[in-house]
Amino acid sequence: MKSLIRIVLILTLLGLLSCASNSELLNNYSNLLTFSHQGEEYKILGFSPQQTEGYNLLIREDQNEILLKCLDKQQDGILDEVIVGDISLEEANNIYQGAISTASAKGSLKQKYFEHYYLTSDKEHTFELRTYVLVDGETYNVFAIKAFNGDYSYIIRDLYADGSLDYFEAGEGDLEIFQSYYEDVVRKGISRDKIKFSEGVYYVRK
Repeated sequence: MKSLIRIVLILTLLGLLSCASNSELLNNYSNLLTFSHQGEEYKILGFSPQQTEGYNLLIREDQNEILLKCLDKQQDGILDEVIVGDISLEEANNIYQGAISTASAKGSLKQKYFEHYYLTSDKEHTFELRTYVLVDGETYNVFAIKAFNGDYSYIIRDLYADGSLDYFEAGEGDLEIFQSYYEDVVRKGISRDKIKFSEGVYYVRK
């Protein structure tokens, strides 16, 4: 069954580990990619904790001073936040995604399948539910629906993974209608031991 959500793959960067600087930040990465953009050296650091989803940082340094630090929370190839630096998120993403495209073409990019997902269907729809457990403590679910005939598709976020849908990421409609689909999928997942409810949170098992 084909995935409905765009962020299907986690991007894990494979780089030359000899390029690390002496800064504390760069001593704790899992993977590293170093590249140049308009004469400036940048690094993309990949972090892969054991109990949570990984994340990537786009970094530019000058003598161990961090001039630019941007966060890709889900390792999905899209920066979510500029933490340090006088740059727009759009410009940072252009730099980041350009480097990822180049790395992919050179074979320096590894794609790892997302683990916390559950796929099911009824007579008319395909459903997909994914749980994100991020390093910063954020946990949320993303619920996707697609009609078999391809007429429509929706992606909706359960912001706190508490079983209540909050807003559309793609498409639009009556949340109450989609809430009933969501609850059916969660019930089915629990009965099949694919989804667990603990401390007020629904999450998809690995």
